[in-house]
Amino acid sequence: MQRLDFIISIPYNICVNNYRAMTLTTKFKKDLNILRAAANKEIFLDVKNPKLYKKLKRYYKDEVNLTGEDPDADYNTIMECIADDLIGVI
Repeated sequence: MQRLDFIISIPYNICVNNYRAMTLTTKFKKDLNILRAAANKEIFLDVKNPKLYKKLKRYYKDEVNLTGEDPDADYNTIMECIADDLIGVI
């Protein structure tokens, strides 16, 4: 029987928060079906679920340039990002 010595204890959350950003699928895992429908252009997310759309705008604010002047262009940009992030997710 081997004995394990734990000399340094690093909390899990410290490593995750410093080294890995939360992905779209983990942050919005309860809304994946709605996001898929929006990415497939089955629904308009800003009309059907405006609170979720607002959260997504905040989530993508550092990755894309949202002008705020043209809401349709901003919406299409966010939908493209969602579609890219959902590729390969079952």
